[in-house]
Amino acid sequence: MSAISILVVDPSPVTSHFIHELLHCEDPSLYQINWCSSIKDALNEPRDNPTDLIFLDHNLSQTSNKNYLGKARQNRFPIPIVLLGNSVPCDEERSLIEAGASDYLAREQLNLYNLKRSIRYARDMKEREQRITELLDYDELTGAPTRQNFYRRLIRRMDNAKSSSQQVGLMVLNIDGFKRVNNSLGHRVGDMTVQEVATRLQKALKPGQQLARMSEDQFTISLVSHNAQNDMETLVDRIRQLHRMPYNQLERKVMLGCSMGCAIYPETGRDLDELLRHAGTAMHQAKKERGCTFRFYSEGLDTDIANQIALEPELLTALRRQQFVLHYQPRIDLDSERIVGAEALIRWKHPTRGLLYPGEFIPLAEKTGLIVPMGYWVVYKACKDLEAMLEQGLDINRIGINLSFRQFQDETLLPTIQRLISHTNVDPRCLEFELTETAVALNEQHVGHCIRELSRLGLTFSLDDFGTGYSSFAHLQKLPIDTLKIDRSFIRGVTDNADDAEIVRAIINLAHNLRKDVIAEGAETAEQIAFLRENQCDQVQGYYYSPPVSFEDFCNMASPEQAQSADIA
Repeated sequence: MSAISILVVDPSPVTSHFIHELLHCEDPSLYQINWCSSIKDALNEPRDNPTDLIFLDHNLSQTSNKNYLGKARQNRFPIPIVLLGNSVPCDEERSLIEAGASDYLAREQLNLYNLKRSIRYARDMKEREQRITELLDYDELTGAPTRQNFYRRLIRRMDNAKSSSQQVGLMVLNIDGFKRVNNSLGHRVGDMTVQEVATRLQKALKPGQQLARMSEDQFTISLVSHNAQNDMETLVDRIRQLHRMPYNQLERKVMLGCSMGCAIYPETGRDLDELLRHAGTAMHQAKKERGCTFRFYSEGLDTDIANQIALEPELLTALRRQQFVLHYQPRIDLDSERIVGAEALIRWKHPTRGLLYPGEFIPLAEKTGLIVPMGYWVVYKACKDLEAMLEQGLDINRIGINLSFRQFQDETLLPTIQRLISHTNVDPRCLEFELTETAVALNEQHVGHCIRELSRLGLTFSLDDFGTGYSSFAHLQKLPIDTLKIDRSFIRGVTDNADDAEIVRAIINLAHNLRKDVIAEGAETAEQIAFLRENQCDQVQGYYYSPPVSFEDFCNMASPEQAQSADIA
């Protein structure tokens, strides 16, 4: 056990000698006593061993208009300070302790018992404060620094980067779908999942890169570098690889997405607040896509979000004035390379801003609840468009329609959809409702009941973005799902990522073994098409063949004359 190092700061060495004699009479090896005549000397005095405790003359604690106790408390000075002075009233003694002193000892009462009691009390207090600091500075569940700790560290990193002409890269990372895990599988599984998320993120870091937990499902990572953007991009790739694997907790397999937003000091954030705000803005932009997505902040993102806020009151007007239209992205049968269906995708023909895409208004519609009437409009319009397609002689087997999870919260879902279809001459078997794994997982029992009731009308169902969300193998057995749609994030990597290629093969084999069709989303290259054809994928949609197009353009593309006279691509 090392000796307790005590520093006595007093104009006269008499008190230091007296303390030395009292403590060394008991056991000289337990204490090491040092003396300084002033606070200035104490701050400049080099010592071989760190000081464990300071005895400070009360008259020195506030001199030359400097409140040293207040400064010590403000700067979280780690060494306990015991004041020495004349006897003072209890109220004054209490106020000194509240000001930052660990204890107050009157010189006339300085004996071995009181001295040892004060030392013991001050050290116990220090241990408690250290424990409190640990609880405040480090997340108890993951061990990562907390929000306040992160702020202090980031300020220091920005100061150091400025002095060394370097950059600070900041990433704000949100675990998409985590609240769903807590709600559906319980907080124990949720806590275990967060712990594993933090472990994986820590594995992705290199020395000098710092992780912090900001909230239940949000982390930050900061780094200092001469080329922060390049290092952040490399870090994103490592996180994607680690995060793509499922989380296995208590025999439950969970797939989670993550959205990463990055900003760089001083280029896209000139101070702490701006850097945090810009990284958060980029993260929210990344959340518009599924999977492990990221965005770097660039000029204009704040304007984009302000524009979204301005759109909110215009949504209801857009519905009333029929400003929405449907575009259709063809589905191609890989054996015949013929158009056999399409996915209906909503667009907003805004009177002043032109054609707006779903990412610019669907989140607002979800937030305001207008997604429900908007969804019913999509069903009705798709039915009318399909009716017109069939009248033109187009050979269209299925039209895919996206259903929001908010639709399932509407008690009138079943009769409303039945009524909308009945107003057209469309065979319900030609309509395919596309469900996300998130929508199914939010309330499995209720959503399952709705799907089965709609299936009795002849409607078919596909599971969208398969492989990126909640573990859904049980859904494939319990629910009348006819088709799996492989998420574009896997298709993107099939030609240069062995893991992605193996995942796609496994999904295709799984679907065929369960007698279900497979559609690959987001195919953009001939190499991807060749891979999908070689592995017997049934259908594909993506920019290789066509982006989403207007109703008129789609009808022209799918007309019998066009199909016979020209290749689709």
